[in-house]
Amino acid sequence: MTTLPRMDSDDLTVYFDEATSIAWAIYRGPMTASLTIRAYQAMAEIVSVIGAEAIYGAIFDFREVTNFESYTLSTVMRESKKANMKFDFSHVPVALLVGSGLQEQMVRVTLKVSPQDFRKRIVRSEAEAKAFISEWHSRDASSG
Repeated sequence: MTTLPRMDSDDLTVYFDEATSIAWAIYRGPMTASLTIRAYQAMAEIVSVIGAEAIYGAIFDFREVTNFESYTLSTVMRESKKANMKFDFSHVPVALLVGSGLQEQMVRVTLKVSPQDFRKRIVRSEAEAKAFISEWHSRDASSG
């Protein structure tokens, strides 16, 4: 049994839940460019161990983010593009979990600039996130 990489720090937790096959990134405090890069690096580490095809869905939790620095947006665009070039995530629905109006506004802006936004949705709870991931797979299976 391989021990999966996991990142745990004051401002970031990234792990793969083997029971649900959902990758999680939980952000805390200010959303900075370096935090974004660390999150993508931790996700890439997990994917390199389990393979992209093992991921059923991903949840990026912004509920504990206190503010968004201006450089974060361009960093998200660049890191998202690099990740999508390295791995095929076209089968992975992504729930973007927010708790406030400001978080939702900031996340919505990043949605507009990142590719494949049809597989991403802003949600308000873990239950809604998991429901979106299941619905996405049901829709994807019926349309394919």
